[in-house]
Amino acid sequence: MSAREWMMSDHNLADDPIESFTDMSGEERDCLALLARQCRGWSSQNIDEVVAVMAEDGTYHDITLPPAIGRAAIREFGGGWLEAVPDLHLYIESFCVQGNIVSNIGRMSGTISKEYFGLPNTGKSFDCQFSQTCFIENGRIKYLRGLWNAADMYNQVGWDLAGLER
Repeated sequence: MSAREWMMSDHNLADDPIESFTDMSGEERDCLALLARQCRGWSSQNIDEVVAVMAEDGTYHDITLPPAIGRAAIREFGGGWLEAVPDLHLYIESFCVQGNIVSNIGRMSGTISKEYFGLPNTGKSFDCQFSQTCFIENGRIKYLRGLWNAADMYNQVGWDLAGLER
């Protein structure tokens, strides 16, 4: 099987019009729209779009770093990602929506172009699996946990896996 034959979608679902998802309630579609908007924000290197969907006291938890709590901290965290990986791209293969909980799976890719949270610029690209789960409250993402294959990314860009130790 080639590297991408197993993918669940032949296109990025974050790019589909939200109205095209008809197999869910309107409230669930609104929740999905928040997740899709923040994914498009990352892929267009627009941290304002990522922050806009978060609750004022929301939490963005990338599992490799301490949680960013509140919009200012999320903006700082996201700015660090986008500075280090200015061509970051999120590709959504599939998602699941149940009430106010939205999860997705896909791929993230980019090139390490500057220091990344204390790790050196390598100039190397990565392409690895990732997923996110969001809890929506009052029309905003209250909590988002991002899980990604950090060991795969570290290997691809030439970082020592010891950098993942806490």
